[in-house]
Amino acid sequence: MKTKLFSAVCIAGVMLSLNPALAAAAHKQTPSKLVARAAQPTARPTAVPTGVMSQPAAPVRAVSPLPSGSPLSLSDVQKIALSQSPQLEIARAAVDQAESGVAIARSGALPNVGVQAASDRSKQTFRLGAGTSSSALFTSNNASVSVRQLIIDGGHVASGVESARYSTDAARLSLTREIQTVLLTVSQQYFAALQARYTLRAALDSLHVAQVQENLVQAQYRAGVAARADVLTAQLPVAQAQLAVMQAQNGEASNVAALLATIGLPAQAGVYLKDDTNVSATAINLSDAVGTAMTQRADLMAAQANERAAAANVRAAKASRFPVLAANGSDGTASTSQKGTNYANNYSFGASLSFPIFDGGLIRGQTQAAQAQQRTAQANLQNTQLTVSLNVQQAILGLQTAQSALSASNTELAQAKTVLAVTNAQYKAGVTTLPLLLNAQNQLTRAETDQINALYGYKIAQQALYYAEGSLGPVP
Repeated sequence: MKTKLFSAVCIAGVMLSLNPALAAAAHKQTPSKLVARAAQPTARPTAVPTGVMSQPAAPVRAVSPLPSGSPLSLSDVQKIALSQSPQLEIARAAVDQAESGVAIARSGALPNVGVQAASDRSKQTFRLGAGTSSSALFTSNNASVSVRQLIIDGGHVASGVESARYSTDAARLSLTREIQTVLLTVSQQYFAALQARYTLRAALDSLHVAQVQENLVQAQYRAGVAARADVLTAQLPVAQAQLAVMQAQNGEASNVAALLATIGLPAQAGVYLKDDTNVSATAINLSDAVGTAMTQRADLMAAQANERAAAANVRAAKASRFPVLAANGSDGTASTSQKGTNYANNYSFGASLSFPIFDGGLIRGQTQAAQAQQRTAQANLQNTQLTVSLNVQQAILGLQTAQSALSASNTELAQAKTVLAVTNAQYKAGVTTLPLLLNAQNQLTRAETDQINALYGYKIAQQALYYAEGSLGPVP
C-alpha cells in the first residue's frame, strides 16, 4: 500500500516538475538577449561640448514630464532629468550669477551717467533792528546731467572683467559636469531597477522549485518514507525563496522611486521602465582613456578656468597701486530769482587724478589674499588632474572585472541550460530521480540570477567609464 502511495506521490511530483511555468521559466521570462555576449561595438555616447569661453550643450527639454502610452526608456528619463532635475536648476542659477559678475566688473570701464533734479521752497527771516524783522520766501529749482568716464586705472577693471569671465566659464563647465553626474545617477538607478525586475522573475522561479520540493517531501512523509526533519529541511528553502521574492519586489520599487526623485518627479508617480538588455563592447585602453579625460573632463577645465580667474584677481589687486585718471562733466540749469522763475545754465568739466599714497596696508592685504587664493586654485587644479587619472584607472578596472563576470555568467547560464535539458531527458527516460531534476532547475535559476547581475553590472560599469572620461551624454 505504501509503495502504491509513494508511486502516486512521485507521479504528482513529476506533473508539478513538468509545469511549463517552471520548466520553461528561463526561456519564457528571460529575454534571449540576456545570453548574448558583448560582440558588436557600438558608437560611444556623444561628448558634451566643453571648453573655456564656450557654452555647454543646451539640455534637451522634455515636452511632457511623463510620456504616456509606452514604457519609459533610458533616453526618456534622461530628457526628463535635464528638464526637471533640481540639481541642474541649482547649477544653472550659479551660471546666471557668474554671468552677472561680468556685467558688474565691466561697469567700471563704461561711462557713468546720472541725472539729478531738485526743487525746494524756504523761508528766510532778516532782523532789521529796533525790534523789527522781515521775511522772504525763496524757491529753488535745479536739474543737471553728470558724466564720468574712466580713462586709466592701471588695468584694475580689465583684470576684474577677465577674472569674472573665467569664473563664468568655470560655472558653465561645472554645469556640464553636473549634467553628466545626473545622467550617471539616472543610468545607475534605471539599470538597478531593471536588475531588480529580472531578479524578481528568477526569485519566483526559485520559489516554485522550492515549493515543488517541499510538496514532494510532504508526500513522502505522509507515505512514511521520509522523516519529520526532512519536512522541516524542505520548508527552509521555501521561506528563503519567499524572502528573496519580497526583497526583489521592494528592490525594483525602491530604485524606481529613487530614479523619479533624481529626475525631479514625485516618488509616487506611476511609471513602467522599458526593458534594456542590449550589450555593446567597449574598447579598453588606459592611455587613450586618460588622454580623452584630460581633454574632455568638464571639472578639470573648470579647475583650469578657476586658476586663471585667481591669477586675474592677483593682477587686479596689484593694479590698485596705480593712479586712476577719470574725466568728469556736468550740465544743467537752476533758478536764480526769489520766485524761482528765472533759469540760468550751469556746467562744468574737467579731469581727476587720484593716487594712493598711504592706505593703512589695504592694497597689500588684498594682494596677499588674492595670491593665497591663486595658490589654492593651483593646488585644486593639480588635485583634479590626479583625481581624473585615478577615476579613469578605477573605471577601467571596474569595467574589466564586469566584463569577466559577464563572460563567466554567460558560460554558467549556457551550462545550466544544457544540464537541465539532459537531466529532463534522463528523467523522462526513467534513468534519474525527481530531486535531481529539481536541483538542475534550481541551478538554472541561480545561473539566471548571476547572469542578470553581471549584465547590469557591466552596463553600469560602462556608464562609469564614460563618466570618468567626461564623454557621458544623453542616450540618442
